[in-house]
Amino acid sequence: MPPKFQRKVAARQQLRQPTPKELTDDCLNILRRKFYNFPGGDKAFYQQRRDLLRRVVLWPAAWLNNKGVTLHGDAYRAIFTKVFLQAAAHVETKIKYPPAYLAQVIQSHFKIHGEEYYEAAKATRDQVDHVLMMVGQLAQQAKPAPDPVRQMAEAVALFKAPKRALKSTVKPAGQDQPNLL
Repeated sequence: MPPKFQRKVAARQQLRQPTPKELTDDCLNILRRKFYNFPGGDKAFYQQRRDLLRRVVLWPAAWLNNKGVTLHGDAYRAIFTKVFLQAAAHVETKIKYPPAYLAQVIQSHFKIHGEEYYEAAKATRDQVDHVLMMVGQLAQQAKPAPDPVRQMAEAVALFKAPKRALKSTVKPAGQDQPNLL
């Protein structure tokens, strides 16, 4: 394949928005490679996969969605990779329950750097709104591409299933035996 054609293919791949499944799978693979590389790690990873999704992978998407902004999927993946590669480099002891530790890592990172991400996403959103306003009619006709980060934030609601009501264990007073008359 000629180099000119390879550059065009690479440029097209950069513009493509990853799907939520691709994005979550990439994030989970990063966690698996860096924090579950011990004997029996695969089994532990699959047992804790749901907690990793809920508490670690989808948490930044929900945080961004609550702020009313979103990021391109590649930017989301880059932030995620940077945070957990740094965390993996500084881990010195064995972690008892990785989802709890990793949730603490991502949340503390967003406490420190979250406003930077928010401002960058807000600036991008404002620029896009301005361009769409300038374009006018074309923007109304074009269907926007689905946003994987927003879809990931909506997936958090699936983990928050309503709690079942507990049955009362207290019997009504006085009538232990039904009245036969």
